[in-house]
Amino acid sequence: MRTAVFGDIHGNLPAFEAVLKDIKQHSPDTLICLGDVTADGAWPGECVQLLASLGCPVVLGNADEDVLKPQLFTPRGFPHEQEIYDLDEWGRTQLRNADLEVVQTYRAAMSLPGLLAFHGSPADCREVIGADTPAERLEELRATYGQQAVWVGGHTHAPLLRTLADWRLLNPGSVGLAYEKRGDGYVNVSRAEYLLLDGDSVQFRRVPYDVQAVRAGILARGMPHAAWWAGEWVSG
Repeated sequence: MRTAVFGDIHGNLPAFEAVLKDIKQHSPDTLICLGDVTADGAWPGECVQLLASLGCPVVLGNADEDVLKPQLFTPRGFPHEQEIYDLDEWGRTQLRNADLEVVQTYRAAMSLPGLLAFHGSPADCREVIGADTPAERLEELRATYGQQAVWVGGHTHAPLLRTLADWRLLNPGSVGLAYEKRGDGYVNVSRAEYLLLDGDSVQFRRVPYDVQAVRAGILARGMPHAAWWAGEWVSG
């Protein structure tokens, strides 16, 4: 069975549309979304609606959880955290009641034959697991949440294939907010990332999209800190 796995859309409609166009060419049997559909992008409602039209299972991401349970701003010393909080709050105000009802249907995790899908970890959508997560922690999670041969999660925006004994831990990267380090900081790169799984085959896909469309949307739709945020995007 061929499965397309994607997530971390973050309200980026041009990226989401580019990924879906590429996915269609590969004719998967199943689609799975790993959450973080809204927040940070200029099209939060449009992304919720487009995803809903696909009828595929969707995992609840931390950004989606924040839409349902708004968080107060708490400074933690991260760069631009006030600006990001303001972007997230703006995105929440763009969602209709019907959009919020859709987000409420997203699940904490989902199990398919041989595969477990989640956002951060099956225990917590905010937990970071990846290349450096101790094997002991991963085995703790497996003992609680299942022995599927493939686990796939999002949250980190970093593509990952990690093999541990008889199972694999995967991350497709991010559809709408892929990033990379350039100079002293990070930039958002106009490439949309997802995974194709077909039996034992794992294919990491990167799809280009129009960075100018993203910048124009940020500037035109009334987002806070728009000039700064549009300037954070570069061609990938």
